[in-house]
Parts: sequence; C-alpha cells; structure tokens
Amino acid sequence: MKTRILIVLIALLPSLAIAQANQTEKDIPYVEVVGSGEMEVVPDQIYISFTLKERIENKVKLAIEAQETELKKRLLNLKIDLKDLQLADANSDLIRIKRKKNDVIASKDYLLKVSNTTTLAKVFELLDDVKAFDAGIQRVDHSDIQKMRKDVKILAVKEAKEKAEYLLAAIGETVGKPLIIQERETFDEYQPLQKVANATMLMNTSESQNEEIPELSFQKIKLKYTVFARFAIK
Repeated sequence: MKTRILIVLIALLPSLAIAQANQTEKDIPYVEVVGSGEMEVVPDQIYISFTLKERIENKVKLAIEAQETELKKRLLNLKIDLKDLQLADANSDLIRIKRKKNDVIASKDYLLKVSNTTTLAKVFELLDDVKAFDAGIQRVDHSDIQKMRKDVKILAVKEAKEKAEYLLAAIGETVGKPLIIQERETFDEYQPLQKVANATMLMNTSESQNEEIPELSFQKIKLKYTVFARFAIK
C-alpha cells in the first residue's frame, strides 16, 4: 500500500511543480511594451527578364543560338559575369511557338542579375541593340537581406527594453528579466522601380548629348519588424 502511494506521489510531482511555477509567474509584476525596428536598404541585386526569339532579317533566319552567342559577347564587354545569366525557368530550354500552319518560331526566356543601376542602364541599351523582347525588371533584392532582417528584429527588441526601462523609471521601478518576447508584424516593402521605358529614354538622351550615362535611382527596400515583450518588474 505504501509503495502504491509513493508511486502516485512521484507521478504527481511534475504536475505540482508546473502548477507552482505558473502560480509564481502570475504573481510576478510585469510591464508589457511593443518595440519596432526599421531599416532602408539599397538593392544590390537587380533581376532583368527578357526574351530572345528567332527572327528574319534580310531574308535570313537568325537562330536563337546565334543571338545568344552575340548577347554573351556583349555582356562580357560590359564586364558582366555570364554566371549571372540564366534561363528564366531552369527546367525549360527552347519554347516553340506555332503561329501559322507551317510557321514555328523558337524563343528563350532569360534572367540576368546586375548589381547597380549604371550597369542596368547599359544592359537596357544592349537588349535594345540585340532586339530582345519584353525586357523588364522582374525583382530586386539584397545579398545580405537575411542578416539585415535579423538586425532589424534586434533593434525592435532593444527598443522594447528601452521603452520598458523609461516607463518604469518614471514610477521609480526597474526592469527585470524578460518573461515573453513575441515577434508580431513582419514587413518588407519593395518599392516600385522606374519603368524600363524611362531607363531607355534616359539612355538615349544621354547618348545624344554625349554625356555619361546617368545613375538611375531606385526606391530602397524598407524592412520593418515589431515585437511584443513582457518584462518583470524588480
């Protein structure tokens, strides 16, 4: 009988400990605050999408392969690493479009990464020269975006603690250990970029005036994160 009672008591010990811990936590006075962090980032990864299509010039059919070879030569002249040029869909190669009964045109969709707007403007000029189709900016990003997101979240937590400190200081109290820290809002805003037409127009204007290609300005990527925090009051 005594052995059974001992076993029951041992089984109940964890539950009793949890209940006591919960009761103790409820008895701790605390302050709740919200902290936020923000950062604006200039993108260093600009992705340009475009298409090459077979076409007829002077009654001669220009194959995709020949156009791609010329494109790569021109990119190398711009000091662009060919590793930054890839098919838009890694699982696809040639897309053949049947326009008429006996008229089949091949096309390839590409994605090119550049790191700044000066190179971007030069690439738009190149794509215009090689008669690429549907050139446009697909997206922008930053090579260290994950680290920057982490830094902004740290800023949000630090602001929450600072807010708790001056709120409690106003009533003569001191911040204790954190009881809860929860990430709330996650906000990455990729501002719209200038239109491709504008970039090409600026390029042509610059050429006509024999001036240097202007540095196009993009809106920055805006990172904003919010945390909820509960701190014990000493």
